[in-house]
Order: sequence, then C-alpha cells, then structure tokens
Amino acid sequence: MGKRSGYAQSSADVEALTLAELNAEIQRCLFRYERGGTSQGRKAFFKRLVWLEAERERLHSVTAKSRRFSDP
Repeated sequence: MGKRSGYAQSSADVEALTLAELNAEIQRCLFRYERGGTSQGRKAFFKRLVWLEAERERLHSVTAKSRRFSDP
C-alpha cells in the first residue's frame, strides 16, 4: 500500500497534534487559501481551514474566527 500523507485527516489525527502543530497546519491552509491558484484549490483549503479551526476550538478552547469563502 502507498504511504499516506502527513496531514491530519480525521478528528483522531487532530487530537494527536500539539497546539503548535495544529496552529502551523492552520497557517499553512490559510496561506494556500489566500495565495492558491484555482478556485477549486482555494475552496478545498478554505474548507480544511474552517474544519481545523473548529477542531482547535473544541480541543484547546481557542475561539474560531467566523469565515466566509470569497476572494481574499
């Protein structure tokens, strides 16, 4: 079987991350959303960003920012 990506893909994966690792992943998604190429790619990173921020709020009580998909 192929090797899976190193990115968190489930709530269990996110729970295994430290707050610093989770923040780094959120920053990566935010960067790719703001500077991404296609609208499909940007939307995928946006959805992941919103999900990760909700998980961070659930796990670490860091309030998630209210976001709407639009051109950055």
